Amino acid sequence: MMKEYRELISFALLGFVLLIGFISLRIVPVGHLGVIKNWGKVTHDNVLAEGWHFVIPVKTTVEYINIKLLKFQDKATASSKDLQDVSTEVSIQYSMNEVSYLYQKVGTKEIVSNIVLMPAVQESVKAVTAKYTAEELIKKRPEVKTEINKAIQEFLNETLNKKGLSEKSLIMANVAITAFDFSEEFNRSIEMKVRAEQQALQAKNEKLKKITDAEAIAEKIKIESIATANAIKREAKALRENPLLIEYKRMEKWDGKLPEVTGGAIPMFDVKKYKENTR
Repeated sequence: MMKEYRELISFALLGFVLLIGFISLRIVPVGHLGVIKNWGKVTHDNVLAEGWHFVIPVKTTVEYINIKLLKFQDKATASSKDLQDVSTEVSIQYSMNEVSYLYQKVGTKEIVSNIVLMPAVQESVKAVTAKYTAEELIKKRPEVKTEINKAIQEFLNETLNKKGLSEKSLIMANVAITAFDFSEEFNRSIEMKVRAEQQALQAKNEKLKKITDAEAIAEKIKIESIATANAIKREAKALRENPLLIEYKRMEKWDGKLPEVTGGAIPMFDVKKYKENTR
């Protein structure tokens, strides 16, 4: 009986130890850090790395903070310099650092997104958009992106400093403008402008083609005229140098018929009539 009682106690103690071990075990996932809270108070001297850890049950709780490269995306609507409504979609890649202090002063990833990043995007986009016309936002997109990036970083630094946090608590890796959306009226005006530019370019090309064709024809006529003039000069020179050539040219043009009327040193008479009378 005592033996069975001792075995029961042993199993109970083992179960208790396993239960304590189970409720004391904390597993920090890959790409996370564990912020320790003792009786709800954040401690900064011990942040749990990835892997298995044992903590004191009830007294200690662990908040898991994602330290991977995260993405925040938001859309801000503002007026351009020429009073066009522009909706700008901005994407930010960032990571959380010094997690115990950031968690204590700001909160989790969701809170950081809503309390810090969203206002940074909204204010920065509105401030920068007001400096450019709607058309300039398109043509100077890299410049606009640089300004928005700078404005967001300055906003974040100011916000973190006010919270008593280091600027390294929130590291912004990249800012991208994923889309500019304009009003339908502006889009139509841009479409009409592009079409007009294309038509003007087409007309210019057609004009240049006509000019080129005309110049080619003029050049051809010029070359033919020069060739004809040179041929005439050569023939005239040949005739001057060889009088017999004149007679040869006359013979080339003679059709083999005698003239109907002759004259000159002898009295003029009608050859045709003479032929008829002699028949």
